[in-house]
Amino acid sequence: MDFFVTAGTGFVGSAIVRTLLARGHRVTALVRNSAKAQPIQVLGATLIVGDMLQPASFVSQVATTDVVIHCAQQTVGGRMTKRAIAKINQADAIMTKALAEECLAHDKALVYTSGYFCYGDHGDAWIDETTPTSPSPLGAGHQQMVEYLLGLHRQRGLRVAVVTAGFVYGAGGGFKTSFYDTLQKGQLRVFGPGLNYWSPVHVDDLAQAFALVSEGQYWGENFNIVDDQPIRLRELVGQLTRQANHKPVGSVPPWLIGLLIGAPLVKSLTSSSRVSNEKARRVLGWSPRYSSMEDGLPGVLTDLAKTLPSA
Repeated sequence: MDFFVTAGTGFVGSAIVRTLLARGHRVTALVRNSAKAQPIQVLGATLIVGDMLQPASFVSQVATTDVVIHCAQQTVGGRMTKRAIAKINQADAIMTKALAEECLAHDKALVYTSGYFCYGDHGDAWIDETTPTSPSPLGAGHQQMVEYLLGLHRQRGLRVAVVTAGFVYGAGGGFKTSFYDTLQKGQLRVFGPGLNYWSPVHVDDLAQAFALVSEGQYWGENFNIVDDQPIRLRELVGQLTRQANHKPVGSVPPWLIGLLIGAPLVKSLTSSSRVSNEKARRVLGWSPRYSSMEDGLPGVLTDLAKTLPSA
């Protein structure tokens, strides 16, 4: 099959590209900077340079592909304020709607990347794809696009599927910057008591799910892609510190850290989402290679240690 993957050099996007190529597919990747794309180019990906805010730079690619996998997200610097989140959501809406219309025009398929913040805070209750959504601040924009796309599926026949990812960890992305790097600097803290559930997934397991959804053509469906063992934030941080041979870290009041990184971000990170992968296992035949974050961390930490500067 021919695939068009947005954010092909991103943390998630590059893992999807590698997985699709390994499964024998042809992949064109949208990148912002071709100089950073050598790793996927060497593997066989074709590159096009574009900007998610400028649909003219990428929509022409849709006509020549079978499936578009959209996982690009606008990056913003500084505190994650309501204004910053609005900019992220606006960029996603521009790109998502442009891709959807082009897919409709050429009868192509679209797989959209959402996230478990769409469900919002459900305490200790299990969450599946039928759970009512009450999005956390970081999930509101994704949820709007999910509703928009599934509406197009029902009303105009758009072939679309949604992958709702958990907290994606691996040797890069937000896990590296927000957890590993801050631990190395001695700045990592648990927000509040840390009793809220997070639902992790290793980036390579997530990429496998994208391939299965696309190959199986599960249009109109939404799949939660998380590992088997949701974990409370306090224990997640504890596993990281233990496996990194680091002393335990303390807590910081949510209101205080919100002053530094943004209250909407902290509200999302302190919400509790205990997400089930039962549907993905049953329908897709997907199962995570790493059934828990504890299983996946050793390899991740080994890879991240290679990025540390030499003494």
